[in-house]
Formats: sequence, structure tokens, C-alpha cells
Amino acid sequence: MTLDCPKCTGTLQVTTYGDDISAHRCDSCAGLWCQPETLIKMRREWMSEAALDTGDPRIGQRLNKVDDIECPVGHGLMRNSRDAEQTHIRYEECETCGGIFLDAGEFTDLKYNTLMDKVRGLLAARR
Repeated sequence: MTLDCPKCTGTLQVTTYGDDISAHRCDSCAGLWCQPETLIKMRREWMSEAALDTGDPRIGQRLNKVDDIECPVGHGLMRNSRDAEQTHIRYEECETCGGIFLDAGEFTDLKYNTLMDKVRGLLAARR
């Protein structure tokens, strides 16, 4: 089954890393589509961001502004979500299948919780 990218005119292609990580990457914008359990594995796997998140983060930032996107497997509009720890990371999530779409560069950012992310979290907690 061919999946269309929800952000651009590209096609989502299966890409793998290690023994058990399989996600879909857009052949145009390099956004990533995966299930939540796959994202957990991706975050734990050493160097997975270098192999999977290969797109230009500047393109990802531009496409991150695209709202009202459809689930690639046909479940309708996806909702905008934010990471609980790194609230500057905004991604799209399907309420039906749980699928997650990350724009280019977002997975790498999500994987590494930097000192600046911790400062943002402390400031948000004080509000």
C-alpha cells in the first residue's frame, strides 16, 4: 500500500533501522510517519536519528506550520500535539490509529533533551 505524505506531494517509503525499527519517510520532505511504539524504540536506539531523520530541518520548520493534515492511512484530520517535556516540539497525531508525523529534524530534536529544553521546562512550570 502506497501512502501519500500528509505535508507535501511526496510518497511515504518504508525505511528501517536495526532489527526491529520500521517507519515511513517521505521521499520529498523527509518527514517521518510511525506508530507510538516505534517512536519509543527509535528514541532508545543509538544513532537512529542519523539514519532515519535525514531531511533538512529548515524544510521541516517551514512544513511544521502546515495545519489540518490528513492521516496517511485515511482516518481523517490529525490533531496537533506537543511533547510533554519539550513543548517547543509540535507534531501531528492521529486520534484513531495513534500514528505520529514528525517533520524533518523533529525526531532528532525530540531524541535529545538539551539544557535549553530543561530551562524551558522550568520556566513553563513557574507560570
